[in-house]
Amino acid sequence: MRIASYNIQNLFFRDEALFGTGHSKNFMDWLDEFEAILRKGLRLNEDYRRLRELSFLMGLSKEHPQKYLVLRNHGGVLHGKIVASPRTLEKDFKAGHSWIKMTSQMIPRESVIHKARVISEINPDVLLLQEVEDRASLISFRDKYLADFNYRDCYYFEGNSNQGLGFGIFLRKGYSLSVCRSYCNKEDSEGKPLFDTGLQILWLRDPKNQLFRILQTNLSGLGKGEKVDQKRRDQLGFISKVWEEQLDMFHDLLIFCGSLGRPSYCESLSKLMSKKEIRNILKSGCFKADRDYGKAASYFSLGAYQKGINLRETQYLLYNNTPSAELLSCGLNRRGIWSGRTHNWYCYPGINSEVSQAGMHPLLWADFLLTPGNK
Repeated sequence: MRIASYNIQNLFFRDEALFGTGHSKNFMDWLDEFEAILRKGLRLNEDYRRLRELSFLMGLSKEHPQKYLVLRNHGGVLHGKIVASPRTLEKDFKAGHSWIKMTSQMIPRESVIHKARVISEINPDVLLLQEVEDRASLISFRDKYLADFNYRDCYYFEGNSNQGLGFGIFLRKGYSLSVCRSYCNKEDSEGKPLFDTGLQILWLRDPKNQLFRILQTNLSGLGKGEKVDQKRRDQLGFISKVWEEQLDMFHDLLIFCGSLGRPSYCESLSKLMSKKEIRNILKSGCFKADRDYGKAASYFSLGAYQKGINLRETQYLLYNNTPSAELLSCGLNRRGIWSGRTHNWYCYPGINSEVSQAGMHPLLWADFLLTPGNK
């Protein structure tokens, strides 16, 4: 049985805020003022003059336009067109047309193809995906790019994010999901959601009806700072509690996977990583991964996955030490990530920049042999 976890960073569309604007505070203030004027019900000539000034200050051009969807009513039917030119926007506003700011960007087709190739090369029986925009995209991705891999069941969990950062699961024929519990409603000490995306516990069965369980989460978007680290401690404290509760129920295979946003040595992860029964696939003797063939081949940077795999460790696949299951093989696939100019590992043909790469994260996988009679 092969299980894989992959932070796929969306399938077809991604919220533009997740790309990072790279703009200064002044630019963002000008943009807020620009949109505040657009929201006015009645705009005067001085408003249009200010719009032109702000357009000049922000340097809006064909290379970096701020896109809007302008809606027009023709015979009772709404028609839309994407507009990026400030002058075109001004004409549409004077004509009384409505507008909507475009908040997501389309992922390039070559990047989508490389995402599918990362998955198809590993060919897991159970695939867990983080940062999926919606169920429709998940099904479309399966039917168009993974049609030959016999993923019969498809599940999607929304979570708490409004930026399309849900969770997806693909199960090959013979595997089934029997129980699912979501902790997206768990609150912190301030009464706010503890998890920005979510946490699920999944009870699954293999073709021989043997039980195994998976905890899945995504803590990758929290940022930095003491307040953020404290929130991550609280999250890991709750995850540790759920882990212990699940261990007390049964002694079957229990897996934790997803994004924790920090290397394993960080103090904020200690409540989970310090548990005696937890095993990390990175530390197993059967771990496989493409090494760096450049100058960093013999280097082990702080916070990396392993020596010669100098990507920042943020993705995890952990499992419990149990006689009910044996780890046969495991590894990491980073062939969908552009190696850049300072590193040199194998990546798929056609990946020559961050735009065309599958994403920033590797796929983690593990092969387990479940002991018969584990019901």
